[in-house]
Amino acid sequence: MSIRPKPPEDYDDNPPLESEFFARARPAAPGEAARLRAALERIVKAHEEGRSLDTAIAEARAALTAAE
Repeated sequence: MSIRPKPPEDYDDNPPLESEFFARARPAAPGEAARLRAALERIVKAHEEGRSLDTAIAEARAALTAAE
């Protein structure tokens, strides 16, 4: 897994949800939750087996992008 730099001290990784967020929100498409769950399961399995997470994440990203 790649090492990422720490965010700035004042960075809020959990900001309050505002009206702009809800304006962009949409319900999940049929099968979307299942695709996300399957992608996450593949990443977790790669981690448990000691395989490259970068590769697993790239494969999951490609699969999710193709499904859109």
